[in-house]
Amino acid sequence: MDVFLFEEWMGDQPYVMLGAYGITERVHAQTQLQKANNHLDQLVQERTKELTTSNQALMLQERLLMDIISNMSDGVIIISRQGEIEFINQTLKVMLGKTRADIKEQLSFEMLVADNKNLERMLTKKQAFRDEEVSLAMEGRDMQFLATGTPIEGPDGRVNKIILVLKPLAEVHRLVNRYSSFQARFHFDDILTCSEIMEDTIELAKAASRNKSTILIQGESGTGKEMFAQSIHNQSKFADGPFIAVNCGAIPRELVGSELFGYVEGAFTGARKGGSPGKFELAQGGTLFLDEIGDMPLEQQAALLRVLQEKQVSRLGSSKAIPVNVRVICATNRDLYNEVQKGTIRKDLYFRLNVISLRIPPLRERPEDIDLLLKHFLIQGDPEWLEHTPTIDPAVWKLLKNYPWPGNVRELQNFAERIQFAVKDYSIKLEDLPYEIQTLHEKETVRPIMSMPANLNIKQQLAEVEAQQIKALLLQFNGNVSRVAEALGVSRRTVDRRIKKYGLR
Repeated sequence: MDVFLFEEWMGDQPYVMLGAYGITERVHAQTQLQKANNHLDQLVQERTKELTTSNQALMLQERLLMDIISNMSDGVIIISRQGEIEFINQTLKVMLGKTRADIKEQLSFEMLVADNKNLERMLTKKQAFRDEEVSLAMEGRDMQFLATGTPIEGPDGRVNKIILVLKPLAEVHRLVNRYSSFQARFHFDDILTCSEIMEDTIELAKAASRNKSTILIQGESGTGKEMFAQSIHNQSKFADGPFIAVNCGAIPRELVGSELFGYVEGAFTGARKGGSPGKFELAQGGTLFLDEIGDMPLEQQAALLRVLQEKQVSRLGSSKAIPVNVRVICATNRDLYNEVQKGTIRKDLYFRLNVISLRIPPLRERPEDIDLLLKHFLIQGDPEWLEHTPTIDPAVWKLLKNYPWPGNVRELQNFAERIQFAVKDYSIKLEDLPYEIQTLHEKETVRPIMSMPANLNIKQQLAEVEAQQIKALLLQFNGNVSRVAEALGVSRRTVDRRIKKYGLR
């Protein structure tokens, strides 16, 4: 306790007063207060340490997130509620070939909203979108992207930020083509020949592959025009890009434009929502092979000519020009110069296409390739032909060399497939050949008509000749009446009547 002492005078006599009061509670209170202060200090220190650790973790996560965004293969833009571009990752800078300052100067949010309705809906209605086409106008040049937009809400429930993830549309097309059928599988080494004229054609095609000029391949059906086109692509600097083949003769006239050049949403009745890219866009950075170019409608030839000259394409229903870096190879089985004279092909388009011209010789001009190709197709269809040396009648070889092969290599390939089905002992005989080749043998082995008795009139002589012909064909086709009818060009019923009339068996 605390003790106090004081002295007082009463009159002339002093007196002393002694007092005391207890301080135990105060000391206890002070002790408790100090303990509380110490505990609070400890809690503050611990909480401060926790907050510091949390802040460091958040900063690390934020830095890691920004590193991830900066190194993404897609471009990223973060835009504030006020329309200010807050962040642009390094990938987008490389894509656009600009610095952040240049991009912010040339690309305003108002421009983005004006050209892309998805951004406007995201800003006003908080509607996110995914994989939609957007255009960015940089220095008067439109760049196409596939965009995904995500709105970020603030505490007040309004859109606070907008995050745009952009992938170049050309890169999307390249990836699609990579894992689809839009790839060229043939190379020059796949073209089998021992013909000098064919080897010269291959050398010319190899030389043509080293530049970007348009190539016109002319040749009959089945000569391998697309095989040459794919080989040229694979040996060119466009080999890493897609190979898009379009048969101009197989597309309805009214759809040629939308197939080649694409269209925007609402361009015509039935147009797909969001539009669709054309084959020129899909072939970006690669080769566009226009097969049967001679069948292209006249009304679309002017648009094709413009694309070839300007190196840019506009989708149907849109005025925006999309730059295209595409190598064009055309092919036809027609004489395009004659088509120009007829007026079915524009003269200016013909001269634009015919920069480098390749003529694929038909199979009948290189009969030395028949042996090589036939054996290749036989082994390709059935590897067992490699183990068994086929025996081929010399007369068969003579017929194969003299046959004109109107279907060229494709017909020869089909012939090899038929032989594999028909022949069981790896021995090819005359009777194994198709009818059109056997008729060639008939022409080469025409038998002289037997002399007619002098007492027969003309009608009887003709009947005798007809009877001899039917009898010879019945022997040749082993009694197959249908084959005889085909050879004579009449119906089977007619042949049956003639057999009965002449008493043939």
